Amino acid sequence: MAKPNIDVSKLTTTLTQTPKELLDQSELKFGKYFTDHMLCIKYTEENGWEAPEIKPYGPLAIDPAAFVLNYSVETFEGTKAYRAADGTINLFRPEKNLQRLASSSQRIMLPEFDQEQFLECIKELVKVDQRFVPKDYGYSLYIRPNFIGTEPNLNLVYSREALLYVYLSPVGPYFPRTVKLYANATEARAWPGGVGSFKLGGNYAPAMRPAMEVVSKGYDQILWLLGDDHYVTE
Repeated sequence: MAKPNIDVSKLTTTLTQTPKELLDQSELKFGKYFTDHMLCIKYTEENGWEAPEIKPYGPLAIDPAAFVLNYSVETFEGTKAYRAADGTINLFRPEKNLQRLASSSQRIMLPEFDQEQFLECIKELVKVDQRFVPKDYGYSLYIRPNFIGTEPNLNLVYSREALLYVYLSPVGPYFPRTVKLYANATEARAWPGGVGSFKLGGNYAPAMRPAMEVVSKGYDQILWLLGDDHYVTE
């Protein structure tokens, strides 16, 4: 018998009793301010995907021995919703992001999920928090899906429990000015046979030190090069 997959028809919604005040758009910084609600969908290998739930934004309860905390079994995506001139809200090619999320999750042995149904759940979350979608050009509602292994187990196997969750953040421009790049040919962000093509949390932490070093020199971001021919990887 097939185990349940994600099913938007089973989505439940619990609205917050303490809605946040909207910030002036001039105060919006990237990834610093979050909306009222989040989407959570739990998975176990025994029972498959549980009913999706939209609930008030808040902390997650995770076992200290969970795979995500010990072995970085985590992948994520980032897409955006924009408010058009006529007031409608549009998502920017979210299906492409979910395809990459599925590819990344397979690389770290997280379970498969129904991408179309998951996208419908995300759309419902955006509808619930649509008042947070900025109106001005250059501003948007950032959508961050996360997929983590939650089974408490220190064995190097795979996580038989997982959580898909999505939260939203109204944002301004990531770089509010012309970007200055630093070409780094001494350290590698991605290489042949590696996992640079997958959006894994573990790919980002090692890049933080060199990134902060170039920021201290007046640059905004790194242009990662590889090998003697300085092949551009990212």
